[in-house]
Amino acid sequence: MSPAPFPVPPPVPPSAPTGLPALPGDPDSPVRVGTEGLLAAVPVLIGFRPRDSLVMIATGGPHGRRVGLTLRVDLPPPDDPELVAALCESAAAALCRDDPEGAAVLVVGGGEPGGDRPPAPGEPEWPPRADVAGAATLALLEREIGVHTVAWAAEIAAGAPWRCYPLHDCGCAGTLPDPAASVLAATAVARGAVVRDSREELAKVVEPAGPAEPFGPTGWSGPTEPGGPAGPAEVIRPTEPNGPAGLSAGSADAADGEAEAGDPRRLLREALADAAAGRLVVERRLAGAMAAALRRPWFRDEALAACNGDAAPEAEQLWAALARTSPGADAATPAALLAVSALLRGDGALANVALDRALGADPEHRLAHSLRAALDGGWGPREIRAWLEGAR
Repeated sequence: MSPAPFPVPPPVPPSAPTGLPALPGDPDSPVRVGTEGLLAAVPVLIGFRPRDSLVMIATGGPHGRRVGLTLRVDLPPPDDPELVAALCESAAAALCRDDPEGAAVLVVGGGEPGGDRPPAPGEPEWPPRADVAGAATLALLEREIGVHTVAWAAEIAAGAPWRCYPLHDCGCAGTLPDPAASVLAATAVARGAVVRDSREELAKVVEPAGPAEPFGPTGWSGPTEPGGPAGPAEVIRPTEPNGPAGLSAGSADAADGEAEAGDPRRLLREALADAAAGRLVVERRLAGAMAAALRRPWFRDEALAACNGDAAPEAEQLWAALARTSPGADAATPAALLAVSALLRGDGALANVALDRALGADPEHRLAHSLRAALDGGWGPREIRAWLEGAR
């Protein structure tokens, strides 16, 4: 066998435990998995089933194997080594915001084994996109982060082949268990987490739609209670004690509208009660009244407080419904509020698509820009919650 192109620590074999985050309400009972279990858990960690992706997972804790921040990026083209190196450098820098003791580098898809690096005589077959796996591993090692797992899976699905890259001479390989049948997935779904089939499906949560659509059990597949497995894609775990300038409860900038919202507090209470009962219907009158109310700074404070209150799941349903049904720039504030709700649950994937919707509706929306800066700065549930509690 040819020598490994760079040094790596010993791998996590299929049977060796790696601790996934404790589930909400059960902080002292982490789920322990091996390499195949870690691969199968990726959809739960990021909120959707990735395809053709690089996934990097920070690990730490007392034994260095507890899962922390999880980051996903699309695989770059294979014929651009400078882009591959730059993307892996950027991803490694982002992962280091979690101050990890170790890391896992996982590649999903990317082609057939041996397709881009035929093995030499006597050498085991390499999984595809060894260029990405190697560049990501090297970028982490240069930051003194030990990489204990470097593995590939054809897809995250029951029976999909997986194997480790031959960097450790471990020879680990197999087929994945059903990701939806794992203890982690079953418990997470029972506690309100949603795993979607793709990022495109996730984006449909905030895709513009016509008014008068029902939401609740039939129209919104969001959480049924606050809390979900932390560590989703694209920066979740906190590191910075203070946020960027401009992140304040009244930062969504708009003048009071002409439309009369009646009693906005009552309007909000009734909408949340309807969401709790599964009868929330966002029609033109409600969308217009809420848009007018959300132009008032004091009511935006009320709306932000609802994201972190007893009715947080219902508030998230309402913001998702309004983000879809509100016309034009009026969709920006509820989409930003949806991002707040998602961040409080550690759902960075939903937060990012919600912010895309907000900035698409209003490119100058101050709250959306501030939240994007907070995400980029490594903010997670703890920082968002502390900011909301301090803004009251």
